[in-house]
Amino acid sequence: MKRFSFVGRLRDGWNAWRAADPAQARRLAAVGRFFAAMLVLTLAARGVAGASMPRVTVGQAAGGSITRSATAAGTIGAQQGAPMTVPEGLLVSGTLAAVGQTLHAGDPVAAFDSAGLAQALAEQQAQVRQLEVTCAQQQKGENADGFALQQAQEQLDRAYAEVHETWQEGQADVEKARAAVDEARRRYNDLNGQSAATPESAEAERQQELAAAEAELEAAEAALEQAQKTADANNEAAANAAQSQEDARNSAAHSYARAAEDAADATAAGQAQAGVTAAQLNAARIRLEALQALADNGGVLAAPRDGILTQLDLTPGQDSTPVAGLLAEAGAPRMLEFALDEEAAKLAAVGTQVTVNQNGRSVQAVIAALTPREDGGMDAALPLQAGDWAEGGATVELKLNAGQYAQCLPATAIQQDENGTFVYLVEPRSTLLGQQNVLVRLGVTVLAQGDGMAAVAESLTGPVVTGADKPLAAGDWVRVDA
Repeated sequence: MKRFSFVGRLRDGWNAWRAADPAQARRLAAVGRFFAAMLVLTLAARGVAGASMPRVTVGQAAGGSITRSATAAGTIGAQQGAPMTVPEGLLVSGTLAAVGQTLHAGDPVAAFDSAGLAQALAEQQAQVRQLEVTCAQQQKGENADGFALQQAQEQLDRAYAEVHETWQEGQADVEKARAAVDEARRRYNDLNGQSAATPESAEAERQQELAAAEAELEAAEAALEQAQKTADANNEAAANAAQSQEDARNSAAHSYARAAEDAADATAAGQAQAGVTAAQLNAARIRLEALQALADNGGVLAAPRDGILTQLDLTPGQDSTPVAGLLAEAGAPRMLEFALDEEAAKLAAVGTQVTVNQNGRSVQAVIAALTPREDGGMDAALPLQAGDWAEGGATVELKLNAGQYAQCLPATAIQQDENGTFVYLVEPRSTLLGQQNVLVRLGVTVLAQGDGMAAVAESLTGPVVTGADKPLAAGDWVRVDA
């Protein structure tokens, strides 16, 4: 009630003011009508602008992972298996089994030319015999000849004995001569010490005896001197002869030592070569056994055990290779092989999980091996557990992880023109028509992209345009769909 009384009083006041100043009241009414018209036009303009401006969807950049899905065509087959060996160089006359065939032990795989096999067998037998002889000779070894050293030592021993014997004989002769000197001097001294004799005739006889004793002493001394000289000469000759024999013995010992060293070296070399020859002999015997087994089987290579022939490397009309083929165990796990292009190869790794599809069967498996190719791609392989796998084609689905990134957003947000790669940010701004959403262009660097998402290097804040119903340009007003 009070409100209505206030309105009534306001109306009464207005009417009284208008009656008091009609001109002013008319001017004020015109201004009011102008602003009312502007309001109507503004609302109309906003309505028209809102109806014509692009409608956009937005999103926010956030941390996450980028994945890339890929599909590859693969081939399923038995694992390679163990090699079947065959003597190399035999002419293949025909193949009797095909790759993928299940074989039982003893089943024929290939046949070889009988004449060539017989010749190879004979040659191998001769080679084995020759290697056996050579190996035995090399293992015998060599010894140095010590006969010359033994002879030289014996001659030296005899020379030493002769030196001793010569010295003893010389000493005996000298001692004998010295004893004769001593006896002659005694006699001379005895005669010389006697008093003069009387009569005169007796003295004369004494003097004659004294002269004879003196002469005898001189002869004995001369004989001693000569015995000493002879003994010295004989000793020197014997010593020289012994020295010569010692030099000869030393020379023989040196020659023997050198010969022994040479013999040891020769023996060591021979033993080393004997080891090589023994290895050659062993290989030759193995080849001989293989040739003999082929000959005993009529020149036909037989499967050594049950299995699946996964590879055959024998071609009719050509010589055999050491490995005839590969034989995998029956029921063994299968192997899936497929190729990855360069982009997928950059993200794939051993252990990457894949989905294998064949004939309505789908299983999860992991890559076990990757082999680079020259084109930058890779050949992948993975084992499949035994089961209802058919040998042949299969489809491989991969979801490859490109990494974790701090700024990820839908790939539809990424735009590109002649000026580079960019996104549109939505920025609210105040205008005459009120607050509007304006597009702002921001250049970005794409780090990774895949499976509908992209990672950029720049830090993005605020809404990012992810879709629009019309072409966009920087500065456009847009309407954001909820």
